[in-house]
Amino acid sequence: MIIKFFQVDQIKLKQNKNNLILFYGKNEGLKKKTIKDLIKNEKGTILNYEEKEVIDNQILFIENLLSRSLFDTKKIIIIKRVTDKIIKFIDEIKTKNLDDILIILDAENLEKKSKLRSNFEKDKNYICVAFYPDNEETLSKLAHNFLIKKKITLSPSNINLIVRRCNGSRE
Repeated sequence: MIIKFFQVDQIKLKQNKNNLILFYGKNEGLKKKTIKDLIKNEKGTILNYEEKEVIDNQILFIENLLSRSLFDTKKIIIIKRVTDKIIKFIDEIKTKNLDDILIILDAENLEKKSKLRSNFEKDKNYICVAFYPDNEETLSKLAHNFLIKKKITLSPSNINLIVRRCNGSRE
């Protein structure tokens, strides 16, 4: 299921069967902010992994997924730099009962032909969110709001210079 990045706050995590979310795109700053906002209200353990770690130790990783803690109610797992190689892992965990686990897959830019992207776009139990580079107008608004909040005065020409140097990234 495809969701726009501004609709992420409307996601009801409990309703999704496997709680698998794919974030992809070149806008790393917006992805990080969205992930942070998504998990801030969730209580539980947050674990970060790289795709290589998961693929190399797949059996051990699945055992860790299935193990429960007496103290934590939910596990939040963020797997970074994912590619199409992780599809076998997703197919494997699809069969498991992972109701109290949220898995966020963070990928860079994925082609339209990508199997990972097409699986997440077609399956109603998965969520797929694209993050495209910011344009100059968006970056100008962000810079302006940031400067107002911090009570910093800059001329519009200096703000425009900063925006041009950002090259479409809010980071």
